[in-house]
Amino acid sequence: MAVTNQMVAPRYAKALLEAAHDQDQVGTVHEELQALSSIFKDNPTILTIFDNVRITADDKAALMTALSKNVSPLVANLLKLTQQYGRFGALPAIIEAFNRAYDEEAGIIKATVTTAVALSANQADALRSAITERFGMKSTQLEQIVDPSVIGGVRIQAHGSVIDGTIKHRFEKMKAALLAD
Repeated sequence: MAVTNQMVAPRYAKALLEAAHDQDQVGTVHEELQALSSIFKDNPTILTIFDNVRITADDKAALMTALSKNVSPLVANLLKLTQQYGRFGALPAIIEAFNRAYDEEAGIIKATVTTAVALSANQADALRSAITERFGMKSTQLEQIVDPSVIGGVRIQAHGSVIDGTIKHRFEKMKAALLAD
């Protein structure tokens, strides 16, 4: 069975987080990984360059130098290791796994809230507080989605859970109950 990038990402992320703790650089590493993530999102072909036989070794080395230029030794080593082991394409998954572990440690939960109309600042704050308390975390990062098709109410997706209090959902349940008999 081949080991996929999704399988190795948590291992790399855990090792990087532990090393960052050992060197008291967790915040720095987190910031640098966010910057790299932005680079990869803007230039996705970077992730395939090291596997491309038509790219010269000098060009690959220049790219590695450019990516490693303004980062800590820990992140520079991550870049080199992933390139050496043919896992450079796993970097987005590694960064995502690192972010999840970082957020978990920091007590941060990410939630997506879907409503028919945009929430006011007070409503968003109240919802943020309720989600934080419900999941026993320290803070909540809220992503708001406006979807008029939900008609009313709120759907919350957080920590692998979905709490659906939308009118659309209630109508669907009612319809299913009527059709069941």
